[in-house]
Amino acid sequence: MKWLNRNVLGIGLADLAADANYEMVFAVLPLFITAGLGAPAFAVGLIEGVGDGSSAVVKLWSGWYSDRISWRRRLAAGGYGTTVIGLGLLVAITSWPQVIVARALAWMGRGLRQPIRSAMLAGSVEKKDLGKAFGFHEALDTAGALIGPAVALLLLSTGHGFRTIFWAALAPGVICVILFALITRDPRRGRPEPVPLHVPMPPGFWRLMAPVAIFGLGNFATAFFTLRAAQIMQPELSHAAALAAAVGFYLAHNAVGAAVSFPAGWLADHVGKAPVLAAAYLTFAAACLVGLVGHGWFALGLMALLVGAQNPVVSAVEGSLVSSLVDVRRLGTAFGFLNGINGVADLGSSVVAGALWTVVSPEASLGLGSVLCAVAALILWVRQPKPV
Repeated sequence: MKWLNRNVLGIGLADLAADANYEMVFAVLPLFITAGLGAPAFAVGLIEGVGDGSSAVVKLWSGWYSDRISWRRRLAAGGYGTTVIGLGLLVAITSWPQVIVARALAWMGRGLRQPIRSAMLAGSVEKKDLGKAFGFHEALDTAGALIGPAVALLLLSTGHGFRTIFWAALAPGVICVILFALITRDPRRGRPEPVPLHVPMPPGFWRLMAPVAIFGLGNFATAFFTLRAAQIMQPELSHAAALAAAVGFYLAHNAVGAAVSFPAGWLADHVGKAPVLAAAYLTFAAACLVGLVGHGWFALGLMALLVGAQNPVVSAVEGSLVSSLVDVRRLGTAFGFLNGINGVADLGSSVVAGALWTVVSPEASLGLGSVLCAVAALILWVRQPKPV
């Protein structure tokens, strides 16, 4: 258990509170946009895409810059705080275009701290323990994503509105900033010695980025599964009951994620990170197929199982695999590239998914996502990057 040190625990607890903050919001945000503000499904895709795109730009800069400064921990703490402020603006929203501003600001804060947090986590453990450390982090991260929607569901079921949920989400947001600032420490010693820009990243790193980008293009936001969850429960349930079932789906998929994150990280350390990651990519493709053809409670449960099983596993194993492919002095830059590529791909996938969902059909969005994620899994399996 040497890998379970102060940083691993502190970052995990901070992100537990952070996920409780924004997942409490995101459990109901697509429903707030469509049912509360009267916007089309395209607006959900646009808002998700702009948020991911703005985050991607910040991630690229933040990762590169953090390798060159000695105060990156304070910069990351500022990112946590910016996310809380952005989501806090939702309490005053009166039209869906305003959500774009709040969402973009929140995700710019997330983009600021994510590469730094991941680099600090990777630098705190030995390479043989990367899977376990990232898996443990994702387990706590996803536990927060379980607590947040649970509170949202409780508030909805007791007659409270969307804005009450947005107010309640501020409490764990403030807690996450305090936890990160007080517990974590930068594992680097002395002044950083960054690698010059003209030195290329290892070939194995770029070999991984190709399937990561393809998967990102198919891996549209979970918000669309939340919308689909409400659709596949009608007309058997009333509109209000279907909305509650959709929030229940969000809660259930996070419960699955919290349960599988650490075992998946342990498995990645023992059987190989690339095969586990490819399996997670295929799991998302399977979730799309269930959403495409399924209906009723069984389909809702199976979709929650598959979506929940892949999401934190992808995050944990991508992070641990990247950490095994690059030098410790370039971890921030590497995570900047990883998160940036994911963010740009998520921008494309969410906007395209929203357009197809609105103009063609939900089935078109789900079908495209399934194909792209299966292709990414195949490429990763055939061309597995070799750790250094």
